[in-house]
Amino acid sequence: MAENSEFVLVNDLQSCFNDLKKHSVSFKLGQAQPTVGDEMHNPLHQQFELILTKIEETLAKQHKESEEYLKVISMKASIIYEKAKILLSENLLTPSKTLLEESLELIKDFSDHPKVAFLHMRVVNHLTYVLSRLGFLQEAKELLLRAIEEETKCSPEVFSTDDLFLNTKKDPKVSVTKLNRLTINNMQMLAWIHARLGETEDNLKVQHDILQKQLDSCEGDVLRWAESCFRLGGMFIGQCDWPNAMYHLTAAESILNPLEVALIPNPEIHVAQADLARSWIYYGLQLFESSRKSLISKHIESDGIESEVLKKNSGSSESSSSKNPYHFQGLEIELPKAIPTGLIKNCDQAKGLFAYLQKWMKRARLYYTLRDFPLQYVNLCLDLSELYRFVAFYEEDIELQYAVQKRRYDALETLSNILREVRPSCYMAVSVELTKELIEVQMEMINLNLKKLHRPTQGPTFEAKEDVLKKQMYALSAIHGKLNDVALSLNTSTEPSSVKDSEEAGSSGPEANEEKTEKIEDNQPENETEEIKKE
Repeated sequence: MAENSEFVLVNDLQSCFNDLKKHSVSFKLGQAQPTVGDEMHNPLHQQFELILTKIEETLAKQHKESEEYLKVISMKASIIYEKAKILLSENLLTPSKTLLEESLELIKDFSDHPKVAFLHMRVVNHLTYVLSRLGFLQEAKELLLRAIEEETKCSPEVFSTDDLFLNTKKDPKVSVTKLNRLTINNMQMLAWIHARLGETEDNLKVQHDILQKQLDSCEGDVLRWAESCFRLGGMFIGQCDWPNAMYHLTAAESILNPLEVALIPNPEIHVAQADLARSWIYYGLQLFESSRKSLISKHIESDGIESEVLKKNSGSSESSSSKNPYHFQGLEIELPKAIPTGLIKNCDQAKGLFAYLQKWMKRARLYYTLRDFPLQYVNLCLDLSELYRFVAFYEEDIELQYAVQKRRYDALETLSNILREVRPSCYMAVSVELTKELIEVQMEMINLNLKKLHRPTQGPTFEAKEDVLKKQMYALSAIHGKLNDVALSLNTSTEPSSVKDSEEAGSSGPEANEEKTEKIEDNQPENETEEIKKE
């Protein structure tokens, strides 16, 4: 007789649960009502109250140490959790937090039980999200740390509320996928909280562990994994951790290259490759800048605070290169040998890095073309100008410095002329920046010419002195003319382009634009690195 009554109660709970699912599609819990009493007329709220009452009746008839008691407790916690989810979807954070805490309190002593473990993880996931939105970051962090530690010790058997009430059949592969995804979701939440709290090292470690977890479980999209990997490399760049930055950029490259070679028809591969190329360029620019600051700080005396910051900045790469705990298990990665893993100290290292980055510059330009992405194309050209500037900084010979600066000036001038003709609207947006770059290069070239004029000579004769004097006069005259040209360019660059020029540029039609776009790419030297090395 007892078994029949228990069977009736189970069927009654299943019927109530099915009605609850139907009402949750048609009604909302948080609909605005004039008084609290009107809330009782909400059909969805009434259905929740009905099923919770049925569960309480069933719970009162069970022994506390029995499996059935644990199952009914899980049902109650799961129903409260589902109600909290609906409130959260309606952006009612405080009521949702109260219900989630109530649900967690019911099952916290059974969190390691196979029938409760997955429900416990889900409740913690939603509760920490609500807590983080309400500003309780430290409390959310502690909950997640405990939950992630317990996730490695449990093997859940129940994965949804339907499994509790309807006894649905579970596919083992689907169950493993659900567990991995929820674990990764909790880790992502923890990384976000670390970032909000300013705990950079912990954030980087959790981000790396997420990638390792996805690699082990083969969960997620390959392209998304590669994108997350080189974005993590960008975070290491921000910390001046050059070995780890290079490692993660190379790991992303090792994943993307086989996809590109396989000729898989997916345009997102080209986008990911272009973004990876920009990450490598960013790596090179930041490494050059840190190396330049480190070299300058050795030759000048500055404030104690500033010099201390520079030493810390330059020392981070040295210390991080000795040990690297951020290696992926099960992924073979061969780091490029052409570029340094620490600060750049001589011209050969600078040229090696420049040559490596030029390959990525060309890859980025394959996708970010002047026709489709004019602003991104201009930014790439400006980045190339910066790379030339850093290479010239490491050159010791004045003639080679001048050659690099001349190449930099030619590239900028060509870009300026083509933009003025092909993309006048884009030119107006970047004309000030381009003019500043051109003036900077011209001043550098003038400075190098002055250095040439005042270089000491060994044992000069009277005729040699006279000849040198004449050359100096001619050079100074040329420099004076160059300064006049700079002044004129300043005056003309600030004036807007005439309507006639814009109409002529616009009336040239798409065919002319295509020819001019190709002209830009033709003007770019193919073997720029080899010419620099020869000079």
